[in-house]
Amino acid sequence: WPACCLGAATPAKAARSQLMKAVRSATRSRKKYEHVELTPLRDSEVEDERESSVTQQWLEYAWRKLLALLWILVALALAVYLQLPDIVLTGATRDKPHRQMNGFLFNVALACFGGWGCIAAYLIVWVKYVQKDTREWEEVSPRAIPIATILAVLSLFSFCGAFWPLWGFLSVPIVFMLFLGVLNTAHFVPI
Repeated sequence: WPACCLGAATPAKAARSQLMKAVRSATRSRKKYEHVELTPLRDSEVEDERESSVTQQWLEYAWRKLLALLWILVALALAVYLQLPDIVLTGATRDKPHRQMNGFLFNVALACFGGWGCIAAYLIVWVKYVQKDTREWEEVSPRAIPIATILAVLSLFSFCGAFWPLWGFLSVPIVFMLFLGVLNTAHFVPI
């Protein structure tokens, strides 16, 4: 008869038993500590924030506001240069009336952008200031952020498609700059 049927130890069983003995002896030989000091690791960024002066904080605040103002001014200058109010009202520029903006995609873009704005107003104004809810937005309304993201991306693509007959490939960076200008106006909303 083979050795495994008679109950004799196989090489795998022998290796397993030796491993178990080694684990038991290692756990017995550990040194028991009377006191363990539990201190968090130091985070240099947190320390830098604490040590920064009031002047440094004010300069960072002013820098953020200046960058936001720069994006707004770039978007305004671009809108004036491209005659954007005329394009929105009539669908074409005065210089090239034969080139028409895609009205359907423009309406889709406005609807998506309006939906995104409504969700943002709900989360920022209603939840934070009216209800005074201190929980995270994901806990209050878990579907709001994904829906707002989808609406914002759809509005960007729709704006690019609406202005494509007018500006071609340049519609992508133009819409991007205009969007950043509109987005940075939130820095100056007094809420």
